[in-house]
Amino acid sequence: MKLELVQPSLRREWEMRRDGQVAARMRLPLFRRGASVELGTRELEIARVGGLRSEHAVRDPVTDEELVHQRGGKVELGGRMTEWKRLGRKEGHGFVTLEGELLVRVRISSGLLHTNGEAQADEGVAEQDALALTLLGSYLLIRKAEDDAAAAGAATSAVASSS
Repeated sequence: MKLELVQPSLRREWEMRRDGQVAARMRLPLFRRGASVELGTRELEIARVGGLRSEHAVRDPVTDEELVHQRGGKVELGGRMTEWKRLGRKEGHGFVTLEGELLVRVRISSGLLHTNGEAQADEGVAEQDALALTLLGSYLLIRKAEDDAAAAGAATSAVASSS
């Protein structure tokens, strides 16, 4: 299954599209971590959970059912363990089983005003699981791009002020 990540406006909202049709939506707040997600007719959230380590969960805020749980590079999807890792320079990042099978690949490109991307899920992955992994992967990459841009801006400011 091929998906396209599109930011249709300047708002912090993205759509996952399959064959031009919206399969899921994701909204990121400006000043806090996490995201609200629409997966078909279901309302979900990507929430930061756990203690000091970086952990995220894709879950139903009403029932607290977790679809996906990410802790560091390890990701649990319905009792199945996978790893979130970089696949290569132009290959993007992906969720890979412990046996080395690629489940979902996600790539994004960040511009000055928009962040867009693409994802591809293995045919053996259930549609809801593929969408949940794709949304979590997109979320992690968007946040990483934002953090990298902020760090670059801070470094540029520090160099400019010391001159």
